[in-house]
Amino acid sequence: MRVVLKIKIFAVCFLLSIVSFSHAETEITEGYDENTEITIRGTVIEIMHGMRGPVILKLKTGTKTYNVVTAPRWYLSRNAITFSIGTALEVTGSRYFGRDGNLYVIARQIRDTETGSVTVLRDSYCKPLWRGGHRMHDRRLL
Repeated sequence: MRVVLKIKIFAVCFLLSIVSFSHAETEITEGYDENTEITIRGTVIEIMHGMRGPVILKLKTGTKTYNVVTAPRWYLSRNAITFSIGTALEVTGSRYFGRDGNLYVIARQIRDTETGSVTVLRDSYCKPLWRGGHRMHDRRLL
């Protein structure tokens, strides 16, 4: 009986940790800050799709790994924007350290270095294109 109880407690703790982790990885509280804008080049090593929030790409550069905050999944899907593991990208965006201690870049523009295609995610005022009020209908430039 004690073994069954321990298994149940472990299962509940495990499920709670998964829910907490998935919420934490997509909790973006920072706004875009042009003063912290950088351009990085690296390779996509992981793509994180949370239940809510933006799609986050783990981009490995020479010595660092960045979490690149892109756009909501629905926006990427609607605009036929896809990312693949192993793709080399150049990302321009606003850098910050998250509450979790990880390095994040809120992407303004992403260029596939192999194909040259550019995906623009923020307008000239650094506002997200998925928030509405923008005249351009096609956000992806080829």
